[in-house]
Amino acid sequence: MNTRVVARAPGKLFVLGEYAVLDGCPAVVAAIDRAVEVALELGAPGTKVRINSAVASAEFCATAPAIETGPLRFACAAFRSAVSAFPQIAQRNAVITIASHLEEQHTKIGLGSSAAVTAGVVAAVFAAAGQNVTAGSCRDRLFSVALDAHRRVQGKLGSGADVAATVYGGLVLFRPCQAMPQITRLRLPSHACLLAAWTGEPASTPDLVQRYRSAENGSAAKRAAFVRATRACVDDFVAELARGSVSLSAVLANGHLLEQLAADLHLPLLTPRLRQLVSVARTEGAAAKISGAGGGDCGIALTCDEETARRVCAAWRASGLHPLELNISDQGVCIDLY
Repeated sequence: MNTRVVARAPGKLFVLGEYAVLDGCPAVVAAIDRAVEVALELGAPGTKVRINSAVASAEFCATAPAIETGPLRFACAAFRSAVSAFPQIAQRNAVITIASHLEEQHTKIGLGSSAAVTAGVVAAVFAAAGQNVTAGSCRDRLFSVALDAHRRVQGKLGSGADVAATVYGGLVLFRPCQAMPQITRLRLPSHACLLAAWTGEPASTPDLVQRYRSAENGSAAKRAAFVRATRACVDDFVAELARGSVSLSAVLANGHLLEQLAADLHLPLLTPRLRQLVSVARTEGAAAKISGAGGGDCGIALTCDEETARRVCAAWRASGLHPLELNISDQGVCIDLY
């Protein structure tokens, strides 16, 4: 009898701490209510694995040496990492079908699709092996496996904060550690409005992250100062949340730090469209910044006033930008059984 499970893994938005998190600074990341859906169907005994998505298809032997390249590299790596924990899954032919709702006009927009795909595939394998992915210990193990697979494909460039958001859901404080990152759940007050918009331009996150990591020698002092100042922004933001309020000034300050970083390290973080996205939102009274690697993709705005939120979205549309309909998702990766 065939076994079929469907995993749903949310996307993410960086709120504070991007780039600095690569140097050990905590970051605040939000899971969103747009997701990647991964359907895993196990059939007859065998070792053939087929992965289908809107962008590509791939077929490989579950017991053959890993080939983790191409557009489906995160899905392939995730499957191999997960079946190493549950080798019985590799003894049945498998079909994996991936449907992403983290795109606009068939283009990536910076919502963490690679992390969501990775977590979704790992969760589907765990569920097919009879694991309850909502249990705390199982979810921690799932995070560990997904993080390892994601970092391996990235060449250990990324922080893993996006994987934490999609696995655990909600608003999370991600603290990098050498062994295993520490994850703390946070919550925005009900009156806070987190907005996001897309520039219409895709960006290459690995290229920008690599350029940041290689900025040493004469840039080392500026990079270290950026990390210290970002840590202060994150600390202020988290402290205000504990008091039931939102530090818009911390978000705005972090945005200015990223802009200064771009100038100091000659990183193309703000395209003209992304700079316009941030500027328009600030003009309307919101705290706005890039979200994630920059270089295109999306930006965010945070406000505690609904009228300001409406003005920001209207101004974005009037500027030819694309406000995104999304909210913070309290639920991390989850499973539907069939």
